[in-house]
Amino acid sequence: MGLAIAGLGMAAVLAACGGDDFTDQSGEEIADASKAAMKDLDSVKVSGSVTTDGAETRIDVQTDADGNCTGSIGVGDGTAELLGVDGDLWFKPDETFWRDNGGADADQIIAAVGDNWVVVPDGEDGFAQFCDVSDLMDQILEDDGDESTYTKGDTQDLDGDQAIAVDNKDSKGTSTGYILVDDPHYLVKIEKTEGQDTGSVTFSEFNQDVDVEAPAADEIIDLSSLAG
Repeated sequence: MGLAIAGLGMAAVLAACGGDDFTDQSGEEIADASKAAMKDLDSVKVSGSVTTDGAETRIDVQTDADGNCTGSIGVGDGTAELLGVDGDLWFKPDETFWRDNGGADADQIIAAVGDNWVVVPDGEDGFAQFCDVSDLMDQILEDDGDESTYTKGDTQDLDGDQAIAVDNKDSKGTSTGYILVDDPHYLVKIEKTEGQDTGSVTFSEFNQDVDVEAPAADEIIDLSSLAG
């Protein structure tokens, strides 16, 4: 059930900006500044979609550094709600999700789970990666190191904020990151049209509280307890 989104990698971002005007810096310097800002986040909302080997994954998740998250993950035609509280993680798939991913046991699982939340077991990285802002940024901002090149583009208005475009080319393809001109230089959007894992992802609600509450005990199902 892995949901890789690392292919959007834009290592968009490490060093301080210095005293020069931000947009006068090189594409790599702008990307490094944005990477530093994103790595310093306490929380963020990530929304968008990524297509890998013809399969689309849709993302709409707010997550923080304390194991809290809320939102949804869509795979194909199915969707699963996601909820994390202090490191405990649950998901609630719709019937289509179960039928697409449950195999021969789909009918049995649907009957057993109903409208309850399902415990995400330890070690299930497919969902867990969305419930830790640090891990998620590591996935998204990964690049090929010295093999990556950055080219600065134009400044444009994105939802009322000035952002500068930076193209990143590496072995995984070409992506464009849109980075806020004003400090902190957050990455607000990535678009990837060439190479592996194409799609578009936006970032918002920087450092805002993730308001979550654990499900009641009678609304939780542990599938491992149903085995056998």
